[in-house]
Amino acid sequence: MATSISGINSIAIAGAWGYIGRKFLEAARSLGLRCVVYDPGPAPEDLPAEGFQRLPDAEAFLGQRADLFHLALHPEDRRWALQGLLARSRTEPLWVLCEKPMAAPDRPEDCQQVISAVGQSQAVVLYDFPELYDPITAKIAEVLAAGRSASIEAIYVQRSKDREDPGNPRNYKRMVHIQYQESVHCLAFALYLLALARGGYETVFADGLVVQASAEAYRPPNAQDYPLSVDGKVEFACQLGPTTIVGRTDFKRGSPEAKLRIVRGHADGKPLHIEADYQEGRKRLVINGCYYPELTQTNSYVEVLRTIGRWRSELPAGKLMSGLYPNPTFAHITYQLSTALFLASRSRGQLKVASFDDLLALRSHMACTSSNR
Repeated sequence: MATSISGINSIAIAGAWGYIGRKFLEAARSLGLRCVVYDPGPAPEDLPAEGFQRLPDAEAFLGQRADLFHLALHPEDRRWALQGLLARSRTEPLWVLCEKPMAAPDRPEDCQQVISAVGQSQAVVLYDFPELYDPITAKIAEVLAAGRSASIEAIYVQRSKDREDPGNPRNYKRMVHIQYQESVHCLAFALYLLALARGGYETVFADGLVVQASAEAYRPPNAQDYPLSVDGKVEFACQLGPTTIVGRTDFKRGSPEAKLRIVRGHADGKPLHIEADYQEGRKRLVINGCYYPELTQTNSYVEVLRTIGRWRSELPAGKLMSGLYPNPTFAHITYQLSTALFLASRSRGQLKVASFDDLLALRSHMACTSSNR
């Protein structure tokens, strides 16, 4: 079967039976990619038997010849795969897509270790922030970059879904604090647009960062699997120079499914108002009253693969690993922003971070040893 995507003909997925792993397996099969998977658990009963090859062990996965490796694994389960692929990529170029967060909340040191290991390899390592691969975001970026100047005064970000419903099997998958699990997507979106508009990460944080947040505990249907409580809802406001970011991420019972983004600013001195909804099945983009329906009839997981394929065909690896792309440097900053959000939700007042360097140095030793009850 001929593939309907440039730059990628094959994919190897670790953690293929999980929610995200299955989504990417379905997307890859729909694109005609050669698919190999590794997951030691029993295959789901409703999984089609054809369209992929199942690997017997981790060694077989690490030795695969594939255009793209997808690590659909939590940080604590990902280490063996990423370390193994990075060791191999010291002598050959490999492309790796990792899930977020970049590290477990209680292991911030892993972020810098990954950056160092990637720097000593020939690997292109990207992180799965789906909105950054989406045609909707590409259009927003095009609008911001089109004129002589662009400024962003306000960003509203929302991600929510009912993750406490005992009737949903996915809700029995363990999660970490929502600031690292879900808010990180909102923070990644804001970081990307601001870095694009202002010309780099350090410029985004030139006036420091001020964060206020409040959190509520998650009430999982499988409470026995959580030795410690984690946050399941956070509402926050961030000030980054002239830009205010207001956000809400909510996994509480009855929360609606939403992936909403609203951006207000100016482009070449004229008002700019953007509304985007990335929710699967009802995507929408409106820019200054103009709708873009042709950009919304897409599958997010397919678009991640299409975009990586295009980058693989058109862009030098060095540009991807050093520029404004979802690479380890970008993922590290989003992890640190999650930490700032987590700490702010534990504070009675504002959390103030003076500079970009101070943000990168921020640590939360409480991240897995405390909860907001």
